Amino acid sequence: MADVTAWPRASEDLTTMEAMTQMSTPSPQPSASTPIRVGPHELSVVGVVAISRTAACTRYAKDADRAPQMAARVDLLRMSAWEVSSFDRVVALASAHGIDAAGAAERFTDVLGDLDERLRPLDWAERLVKTYIAFGLLIDFGMALSDSLAEPLRSGLIDELGQDPISSYAIAELEASIAADSQLAARLGLWGRRVVGEEIGTFQRLLGQFPELLGSVAPEQFHAVLSQGAVSRMKGLGLRV
Repeated sequence: MADVTAWPRASEDLTTMEAMTQMSTPSPQPSASTPIRVGPHELSVVGVVAISRTAACTRYAKDADRAPQMAARVDLLRMSAWEVSSFDRVVALASAHGIDAAGAAERFTDVLGDLDERLRPLDWAERLVKTYIAFGLLIDFGMALSDSLAEPLRSGLIDELGQDPISSYAIAELEASIAADSQLAARLGLWGRRVVGEEIGTFQRLLGQFPELLGSVAPEQFHAVLSQGAVSRMKGLGLRV
């Protein structure tokens, strides 16, 4: 069982930040008095990051309701509560730069989709793998979008996303079981690849619907970041890519 009092930062489990930093070279961090230009791109990025925090809160609570043991239930409920605090921190960070994060998130309420409708897990292991990959990739997506923003908003959002506990928690819960059972590993590997395909498709549709999210970054660069993130997360569980 994962020790929720000692979760490492999720960014420690990822290699995608190296790819993301190649996407753009951040400007020197401005002083506190330097205003940040706020346009459709900045508003949309903050909106996606904010809505991702509420989506994670909801998903972790749903998973808690399906958890096979009380300890896992409590762990996931704590993670869900953490996401509420994460949303509040994003709101406060955005507000410091004149952005209403809650308002910016409104139009993204329904566009991320619900994987529960398209991919129904057969058991607890599949459910946790789905959440681990889908919300891990959502973190990667939010980081990639935030990387195009001016400092200090850029680093503030990336740091907040990097603290999400889902990666370290899922690995601690599943790694030993997957390593000990080749049949489980094969089944979850196939399942994980299906989740990756669905999630990346969701992001592609989101970028098509809201092109201002791209800023000056080409869609192919986002796809490369997400593909690398998918490989990293599958390997994190010992699953074949």
